[in-house]
Parts: sequence; structure tokens; C-alpha cells
Amino acid sequence: MNTSVQSKRLLSLDILRGITIAGMIMVNNPGSWKYKYAPLAHASWHGLTPADLVFPFFMIIMGVSTFMSLRKYNFQPSSESIWKIVKRTVVIFLIGLALNWFGQLMRGLS
Repeated sequence: MNTSVQSKRLLSLDILRGITIAGMIMVNNPGSWKYKYAPLAHASWHGLTPADLVFPFFMIIMGVSTFMSLRKYNFQPSSESIWKIVKRTVVIFLIGLALNWFGQLMRGLS
């Protein structure tokens, strides 16, 4: 393995992404909705809990990732960049449809 080749990924962004995804999972799937750990519940109106910070962190990650991705193309639309965006959009949409379909199928079987 050649250790002199550096990855073009930003490690701190990957770590923040992982923490944010773990936070999303913990907030949306507490195990029992009857007995929730208070910091994992959203604040009713006034106040702030860690659960309320998950989406803003996700938006920051998206912004930084978009900036770093579009920097390769000099922030100018090209056929290559537009094709890559369209292809990724379609793939993510199809994965969402498949997951939704799978959930409906499992609910119907039980």
C-alpha cells in the first residue's frame, strides 16, 4: 500500500457526516416512543436540544460538499457536471422509491 498518495476527501467532513447520520438515526428511532431520552426529543417551542441541531449540521455538510464538488468545475456548468448531478439525483430518487416500496411490502406481509 502506497502511503504517499493522499485522499482528496476531507476527513473532518466525513466524521461530521457520520456523527450527523448517527444523530438522525437516534432521533428518529429512539427504540420506544413512550420512554424517550429527553435530549433526543425536539424542543416543544422555546429551547434547544441536540435533536434540534441535526438538520442544521446536515445543511452545513451539504453546503461544504457542494462547494468542494463544484470547485473542480470552476463553478461553471458543463455537460459533465450537469450529467453527474442528474445521474446522482435519479439514483438517489430510485433508492428512495425502492426503500419506500420495500417498507410497504414488509408492512403488507406482516
